[in-house]
Amino acid sequence: MSWFCETQLRDLPAGCRIMITCEKCGQQRAESVRQLVNEARVGAMYLDLIEWAFSCADFHCGGSVSFGIFTPVELSHEVPAILLRA
Repeated sequence: MSWFCETQLRDLPAGCRIMITCEKCGQQRAESVRQLVNEARVGAMYLDLIEWAFSCADFHCGGSVSFGIFTPVELSHEVPAILLRA
C-alpha cells in the first residue's frame, strides 16, 4: 500500500492543486483541492479511488487519468545580494 491509497483528498493542503493528465490523449487540466472538496464533494474519498473515478475531460476521448500533486511555492520578493552588486 502506498501513501496514495491511504490519503484522503481533505488531508491535502487547501492551496494545493492536482494536475490531471489523460493517459490516452495526454490532455492536462489543473483542479484545486479546495474546489474539489467544496464543489465535487469528494473530500472523504481516497486519492487512488478519485483517480480511478475520474476520466478525460474530452468527451470523445474518455481515457483514464493520472494525478500529480502540486503545492504552491511562495517566492520571496527580495533581490539576491549577488544581483545588487551587478
